[in-house]
Amino acid sequence: MNGAACAKTAAASPFLLVNPSDPQSFDRFAEQYDAAAALERRHDFFLQNLPERRDVALDVGCGTGLLAHALSAHFRFVVAVDISEPMLALARRNRTATNIDYRRADASDLRLDARFDAIVSHTTLHHLADPSRALTALKSSLRPGGRLLLVDCVTRFPAAIPRLTIFYWAFASLRFCRDLIRRNTREALVLFRFNLSRRWIAHLQSDRYLSRAELRALCARELPGAQCVDFANFVGIVWTAPAAGAALHPAPAHG
Repeated sequence: MNGAACAKTAAASPFLLVNPSDPQSFDRFAEQYDAAAALERRHDFFLQNLPERRDVALDVGCGTGLLAHALSAHFRFVVAVDISEPMLALARRNRTATNIDYRRADASDLRLDARFDAIVSHTTLHHLADPSRALTALKSSLRPGGRLLLVDCVTRFPAAIPRLTIFYWAFASLRFCRDLIRRNTREALVLFRFNLSRRWIAHLQSDRYLSRAELRALCARELPGAQCVDFANFVGIVWTAPAAGAALHPAPAHG
């Protein structure tokens, strides 16, 4: 995008992320990420908020297929897209199903040729330079009565606090102590090694998030009637597309 285009987009959207992290950085630690995410990832928020009609779903930023595979038990067909080919290779190897189609695509510039009953995305929104544009594209790809389900990270600390590597080491050590109590030793070590890994820490240091208030404001602007649920350092978002010819009535969200 050239300078003039950036200026025009910035004027239209107050929610641009400056220097968002490179989503393809996952190429460099896909195997390690998959091992850790398989231990930690939970899908309750998504599964508890599925729409009544469950024909076709889209998973945006599917990674190694954890959520897509869970959805395949509830939908006739699941399309799952990600920009990282190494992540998709793991998804196709470890979480295949006859009703999942894994595709390589850039979530920042999705060109969708279908409508979906559900569109889901787990911690992908903050990787996109223009979240407003992405939300507009996603909601327009829902069938009437379809549901958009998103979970994304929110910033935990003021921007002025430096993201020093030693802070991540300390956090990983504290989590390891907790995991030794909650998990078996093998699982605790898998998570500890991943949280200490140089490439994962570099990725975290490059990540840029909206604040909780900014993400809620973005939803109010782009997804009128959306329900936002706070949990830990995340916000869950539920938006239901109006039924054909009907006014918007937000459905209660389950955390």
